[in-house]
Amino acid sequence: MNIHIKSILAALAFSFLFYSNNLGLNLFFIAVIVVILLITLKRNKPISWKYYCLYLLSSVFVFINPTAYSIFIHFMTFILLIGKFIAPKNSLYISWLIGLINMLVASAANFNKRERNPEKKKEKAITPKTLNYIKGIVIAIGLLFLFTLLYKNANPVFNTLISKIDLNFISIPWLFFTFLGYILFLHILNPYHPKELIDTDNAQNNYLVEPTNPFSEKTLKKLGEEHILGSIVFGTLNLLLIFFLTTDVIYLLKETTITNAAYSESVHQGVYALMFSIVCAIVLILYFFRGNLNFFQDNKRLKSLTFLWIGLNLILVTFTSYKNYQYVEALGFTYKRIGVFVYLLLTIIGLITAYIKVTHIKNFVYLVRTNIAVFFALLFISAAIPWDKMITSYNLSQIKNPDINYLINLGDTNSKQLYIYTNKNNISNESKQSINTKYTNFIAEYSNLNWQEYTLYQFTDKNIK
Repeated sequence: MNIHIKSILAALAFSFLFYSNNLGLNLFFIAVIVVILLITLKRNKPISWKYYCLYLLSSVFVFINPTAYSIFIHFMTFILLIGKFIAPKNSLYISWLIGLINMLVASAANFNKRERNPEKKKEKAITPKTLNYIKGIVIAIGLLFLFTLLYKNANPVFNTLISKIDLNFISIPWLFFTFLGYILFLHILNPYHPKELIDTDNAQNNYLVEPTNPFSEKTLKKLGEEHILGSIVFGTLNLLLIFFLTTDVIYLLKETTITNAAYSESVHQGVYALMFSIVCAIVLILYFFRGNLNFFQDNKRLKSLTFLWIGLNLILVTFTSYKNYQYVEALGFTYKRIGVFVYLLLTIIGLITAYIKVTHIKNFVYLVRTNIAVFFALLFISAAIPWDKMITSYNLSQIKNPDINYLINLGDTNSKQLYIYTNKNNISNESKQSINTKYTNFIAEYSNLNWQEYTLYQFTDKNIK
């Protein structure tokens, strides 16, 4: 089937599912259509099935937990799928870039490419018979409108009949929306391959290249000086960090009464210190282990000090995690406190990849590729978690005096939990009224959705009709 026909049919389905509708079940159906269309296209280098699965799974996340975050992750996965479909071996960040380029300018780029490549243009040209059909239809429609206008003024009976034709059923916004769907699927089915970008990324290796010739005396002297400089820098920083960790241990073991605001400030300052420490560590590691010093035989002392620095930062992560855990245990979860845990986890991963970079003589590209891949994996997994519900459930069940106002200001998905809580506990009338209003609006909103917009709530909440 011609890609234009496929694009038109897919655009009609796209319009039927999404026009004037919110995102919900329709996102899963369109994801299935996209996957089917991509599978039908013949590829020399087929894409891994895991990207199809990730894309479909992200649409399920939206169905289960329709939040702005889960929707964002779904579209990130969609762009990734398109990028990987075009160039399966490329890095994630390059795949996102390729996917985004295709969604925006694939038609224009392909047209320009065909104009510059006459052989390819001739190869993909429309057959004369098809071209005649298209010309005939376009000319016939134009003449039909022209002569209809002429005959209307010439014959009152004809004018009366034509006036009775009601064309109000034609919606210009719907036509425009469907046209955008056609462009979208045309870009998917006839993608643009930025060859230079793809080849450049594929040519990048994750390893530093060892010099083939022995180091000259001048080079060895320079490497020795760099080794001494690096040893002094990492040695000094290690001593400072050891002193800081010692004071942190004393602070954690000492039983003192501290206000919530002061404890919050302590946690945040610890995170800021850790953030600066990790950035410095990565920059210094990249600088000193950027080239020949990796292959310098007498670099063991610098490597040992570097590993000690990484280890001490891991201990700092542990202390900061414990302080944040105590904070959560006392006051409950918030998005900021969850964000601290996420950052600490990413910090651990960053330190591990820095360790691998030094031990296995990897380059900067390896760090970028690996950490972006891990970061996206963490984002994707977190999209499966209904955070508003989780925060509400923990705070209401584990915290003696939960911050009800904070929970009210979260998304609507925790409305039922708060509503049940108000019926079992004594809270202020103002909070109770806010919760009742929130729950009523939630039920009303989800009860008035079309089937295309259905989410898991329509199948699990009896109050939603």
